[in-house]
Amino acid sequence: MRRHTRKEIFQEWLSSPYMLLIYRLLAILLAISISRWMLYLFNSQFFHQLNLRQATGLYVNGMRFDLPIVIGLNLLVILFYCLPSKVIYNKGLQRFIDIVYVVVNSLAILLNFIDIVCFNFFGKHLTIDFLKILGNSDEVSFGVIKQVFFDYWYLLVIFILFVLILIVVAQHTRLRKHEKEEPPHWHLKQSISLVIMLVLSVIAWRGGWQAKPITMKTAMQYADPQNAPILLNTPFCLLHTHENPLQIIDNPERVPFSPIHEDLNANRFLVSDSLGVDTTANNVVVLIMKSIGQEMIGYYNPERRFNLTPFLDSILANSLTFNGMANSRRSLEVLPSILASIPSIMENDFVRSPYADNDFDAFAQHLQQKGYNTIFMHGGRNGVQGFDVFSRRAGFKNYFGRIEYGDDSDYDGQWGIYDGPFLQYAASTMSRVHEPFATTIYMLSSRYPYKVPYDFKLPEDSYFWTGFEKTVYYTDCALRDFFETASTKPWFDRTLFVITSDCSNSEHFNPRYSNVWGMYSIPIAFYQPSRIKPVKCEEIAEQIDLGPSILSALKVNDTLLSFGRNLFDTLSEPTFISYFNLTYQYGDGTYLVQSDGQDPFGIYKPIDDPVLNDNLIDRLQCSDIFAKLYAFLEEYSNRMIQNKLKPTYDSIHEQAEDTIHH
Repeated sequence: MRRHTRKEIFQEWLSSPYMLLIYRLLAILLAISISRWMLYLFNSQFFHQLNLRQATGLYVNGMRFDLPIVIGLNLLVILFYCLPSKVIYNKGLQRFIDIVYVVVNSLAILLNFIDIVCFNFFGKHLTIDFLKILGNSDEVSFGVIKQVFFDYWYLLVIFILFVLILIVVAQHTRLRKHEKEEPPHWHLKQSISLVIMLVLSVIAWRGGWQAKPITMKTAMQYADPQNAPILLNTPFCLLHTHENPLQIIDNPERVPFSPIHEDLNANRFLVSDSLGVDTTANNVVVLIMKSIGQEMIGYYNPERRFNLTPFLDSILANSLTFNGMANSRRSLEVLPSILASIPSIMENDFVRSPYADNDFDAFAQHLQQKGYNTIFMHGGRNGVQGFDVFSRRAGFKNYFGRIEYGDDSDYDGQWGIYDGPFLQYAASTMSRVHEPFATTIYMLSSRYPYKVPYDFKLPEDSYFWTGFEKTVYYTDCALRDFFETASTKPWFDRTLFVITSDCSNSEHFNPRYSNVWGMYSIPIAFYQPSRIKPVKCEEIAEQIDLGPSILSALKVNDTLLSFGRNLFDTLSEPTFISYFNLTYQYGDGTYLVQSDGQDPFGIYKPIDDPVLNDNLIDRLQCSDIFAKLYAFLEEYSNRMIQNKLKPTYDSIHEQAEDTIHH
């Protein structure tokens, strides 16, 4: 009799409201943590390889960031199950709670699944700016979504399985009123469970007993910046990212640094004009390829599995080339870097930040003042991502887009006019305008969903190429045809061609390029054989270096405010800066250091350790490089806040004699 009574008590306890609530919360905790871990499983190329112990540790530690989301999404469910009232047995209310439980948690899991796809392109978790992108029909359109469903159908199937599991859990954890007499002290037990659950919920929401709630930066306690995304689920990232304004920094002991360039004379790489022959380039054309990093180019990787860029290789072999580095991973952050030498090293890209209306300096503004006809060309719809507005602010008076092209028979159905015909249009347009001209052409075909014209013939061995590799080959052919056409024009020999990419590729085949150093590697080249020596310079060069370097190559020796350096000056110091996963990265070509802006936590030597497996923070100091990083951040933040992105007479003459220019 006694054993039977204990069994009944135990059964009542297992089916009590607070135990059924725990079952529900455990189910969603497992669902969110497993879907979070799938980010690593489907994008392992972006992370350091983990052994079983490391993988288990990151999975378990990541639950600390899953718990706040579980509590936040299910607060209504928690309150309902712990109410000290028999109203919780109402079938209508229970159905409502079941719907809330399944729908809300399914949306959270869906965000994790969306991030699995997007991480492949951005190399970072989705943050609050993703909601802004959703409002841009050119960035996320029906065509892209349809292609994503087609390419990632298996993720949709797995997501549906997750939803079905939640439905089953909801059905098996419904409250059922006891047919026999009411358990003793039911209301008291419910009241106690309510208090206990609320206390535990507050602790879980804060991520522990510590003084401050956990944030995304807390993930750095468990992993380096490259593996830190494995710990974070997407809803947590969306919740903890917002427009954090920059702060004024005042460090009187910092390393002297100034972005103001008063002398842009070139003292290297240019063919000597001592014979009195005018070798000044009248024109400049900046070609920005879409998402083609060094990894895809045979010139930088002769051993790669397929030769996709035979023409580009030949051009680079006759150019001044650098070990190019992008300052960002997204299109919205590219134009400020290339056109205005402003890197987006803050939470938001510059054009959507609180400082977007700041007046800034740009190389095209100076060329326009010198009588240049400044032109920006992009085959996308006019107004896409604000390219027309920003390019005009950067000094490009004329804009040529899809409307000006005027023939949608060459439209790719998604992003704009195919690169092949649009580059021919660009060559024809430049032949009709007066010289000198400064033109920037932003290409677009090598972009997901990776389409090439239906009549474009691929090589026979392209059967094993990915869609992206096919568009890289198409881009190379488009460039070949463009240069063939341009070479017949009278302005060709008088034109400096600058070749680069907006960001590196999203597909990686070589571990050397799937880390936080290699994923920024892009081509940077200057082509004009009559004026510029064909040199393969091993120095790093970044996108923000292009502005001052173009003016220097064109012998426009104006005063320019640029956070980059003049690549044609032997006194300039090679540098690279980026902002990745709440981490500032700064390099000099030999060392790459990482910091959150205050504390250092990473030192790597990419030359000897290209996959960044060996963190030297416990063996090296690199205090001089960290000092330069903090000086850069101070100058950047203060000028951004005070709207001092243009050189003024006072600011020029306030510079100390020992101030260095990067």
